[in-house]
Amino acid sequence: MSNLALNKESMFDEKVTIGKRIVLALQHVLAICPGTIAVPLLIGSALNLDDKTIAFLVSANLFTSGITVLIQVIGFKGLIGSRLPMMLGSSFSPLGPMILIGKEYGLDAVFGSIIGSAILVFIISFFMNKVLKLFPKVVVGTFVTLIGISLAPNAIKDLAGGEFSSSFGDIKNLLIGLGVLATIILIERFGRGMFKALSLVIGIVGGTIFSSLLGMVDFKPVMQAEVFQIITPFKFGAPEFKLGSIIIMTIFCVINMIQCIGVFAVLDEVTGHNTDNNSKIKGLKAQAVGQLISGIFNSVPSAMYNETVGLMNLTKVKSRSVIITAGVILMILGTFPKVAAIITMIPKSVLGGATLALFGVITSAGLSILSSLKFYEDNNFTIIGTSFAVGVGVTFAPKIFHQIPETLNMLCTNGLFMVSITSIILNLVLNYKPKSKIKTHEKVA
Repeated sequence: MSNLALNKESMFDEKVTIGKRIVLALQHVLAICPGTIAVPLLIGSALNLDDKTIAFLVSANLFTSGITVLIQVIGFKGLIGSRLPMMLGSSFSPLGPMILIGKEYGLDAVFGSIIGSAILVFIISFFMNKVLKLFPKVVVGTFVTLIGISLAPNAIKDLAGGEFSSSFGDIKNLLIGLGVLATIILIERFGRGMFKALSLVIGIVGGTIFSSLLGMVDFKPVMQAEVFQIITPFKFGAPEFKLGSIIIMTIFCVINMIQCIGVFAVLDEVTGHNTDNNSKIKGLKAQAVGQLISGIFNSVPSAMYNETVGLMNLTKVKSRSVIITAGVILMILGTFPKVAAIITMIPKSVLGGATLALFGVITSAGLSILSSLKFYEDNNFTIIGTSFAVGVGVTFAPKIFHQIPETLNMLCTNGLFMVSITSIILNLVLNYKPKSKIKTHEKVA
C-alpha cells in the first residue's frame, strides 16, 4: 500500500479521546436532527396522525438512523458499508410518495413500500458500476453545487424563524440567527484546538440559552415526553405490499441514491480522499439494508447528510470513531424521548444560523469540483449552464408541471432530479464517442 493510501486510511482512523469524541459526535447529531425530525413531523401532519403516533415516528427515525450509520461506517464482512465517516438521517426525496401512499392506503402500505423498494434498490446496487459511469465530474460537480444552492433558502427561512411561524422575519430571530452564524465563523477563524472543533455546539448552545432568556424556548415538549420507550418492529401492524406503491417508492429511492453519490464527491473534496466505485457501491448497499431495517421498525429511508461533511471541514476531525459514536447516540435518543425532545426545542433561528454555515461548504465543494474542469472542452459550458438553468428553474417555478400526472409532477419539480438527469443526458449526447473512434484514437496515441 502506498504512503498516500496509508495517510488517507489513517485520516479516518485518527484516535480521538472519549470525551472529545462524544462532544464532536453530538455536533454531528445536532446537524442531522432538524431534517431527521422534520420528515416524520411532515408525514404525521399530512396524514392527520395523533401526537403520540407522531412522537413514536420521530423516535423510530432517530433509532433506525443510528443503526444505518453503524452499518455504513463499521461495515459487514467487507461486503456492505463504505467504512467512511458518513452520517445518515431521514431522506426528503421519497417524502411526497410516502404521503400519497399513506393517504390512499395507510401507514401499513407506507412501510410495506419502504421494505419492498429497499429490496429492489439493493438489487439495483449490484449494477451500480454501470450507473456510476453516468456521473463524471461535470455531472457530479453541477449536482453538488445545486445541492448547496437549493439548501440555502431553507437555512435562511429557518434563520428568520421558520417559514410558517407567526414570528417569521421578527428582528429577534434575525439577530439570533446571524449571531449564531457569526459565532461559528469567528470561532472557526480564531479558535484553537478543542474550542475551535466545537464551534457548532458553542453556537447552537449559546444561541439557545440567549433565546430562552428572551422567552423564545418552549420547554413543554421536554416535560411531556416519556422517559423511555422500546422501538418495536411492525408497531402499526403487518406491512401491506402494493406493487404500484413499491414501484413509485423505488423511483424516488433511486433519486436518493443519486444524491448520496454527490455526498461521496463532497467528502472527497473536503478530505482529499478518493473514494473508489467499489466503496460507493458498498455504501449504497448499506443504505438499502438500512432502509429495509427502517421499514421493519416503522421508519423512513435514510440519506447521507452533506451537512456533517461540512462539519468535518469546520472541526478538521474526520475520524470514523466520532461518527460511530454519533450513531450510538442516535439510537439512545430514539429510546429516550425526553432527551430527544431537548433537541426539538432548539429555536429555528438558531438552527438556521448554524446550518447556513454548513450549506456554504457544500456549495464550495461543488464549485471546487467544477473548477477542475476546462469549461471550453467537452461541451462543459453547455452542460453546466443548461443543467443549472433547468434545475434552478423548476425549483422556483414548479407550477409549470401542474397539468401532468402527479408522480411525474413530483419528479419534474424536484430540482436535484432535474439537474442530474439534464446533465447526464447532455453529457451522453454531446460527448458520445463510438467505440470505433475510441479504439482508433488509442492506436494513434
